[in-house]
Amino acid sequence: MRLDPVNAVSSFHYYMWNAWSEEECKITFGGAYKHFWEKWNSLASKSILGAAERFYAELSDNNSELLVNRAVALYDGKATREEPHDDDVYVCDACGSRKIEIQVWVNANTNEYLSDVDDDDTDCKWCADCEQSQNFCTLSDYKQKMQDWWKDLDFITLESITGLHEADYSSEDGSQSFVDACNDWWNSQDYDTQRELYFKSQS
Repeated sequence: MRLDPVNAVSSFHYYMWNAWSEEECKITFGGAYKHFWEKWNSLASKSILGAAERFYAELSDNNSELLVNRAVALYDGKATREEPHDDDVYVCDACGSRKIEIQVWVNANTNEYLSDVDDDDTDCKWCADCEQSQNFCTLSDYKQKMQDWWKDLDFITLESITGLHEADYSSEDGSQSFVDACNDWWNSQDYDTQRELYFKSQS
């Protein structure tokens, strides 16, 4: 099968995130599927982040072709990839960026992935936006930190950030209408805007 490179990459990632399972492994690799399923579980148990790429890198040319062909047969690069759950996404603990890297052990002769470095070693983790070593946290945890910060802001700060004014809202409900309007404004902002506001407040 002659593959379009862009479609192949898109299909592979969508397939591995949304459809990959023991049954799919059996369909793809036939009688040898147990070997490949064990390999996948071993890689995913260390870190789900990048597991699909590491799994692909360890396959022979023939087996990687089988995997990609299966992905393309199902999705043909046309599906929109669903976002992973926030608990499964890691970000920089300092700024919330997803542009993060971690050092890994790789066989110098074969480039085969062996393992991640110690998760407790901050020096082996890097944030491209901070341009320095940083710890990681889940996207879910970072969003919760931002939400806690937002809820604790005083009215003067809320007015400064949102451009809204408490005086423009009814005081009969104890300024709750103003708070609700500020929360609506906050929730309408995308993640990068929220994290930029939060990060500036912490520096």
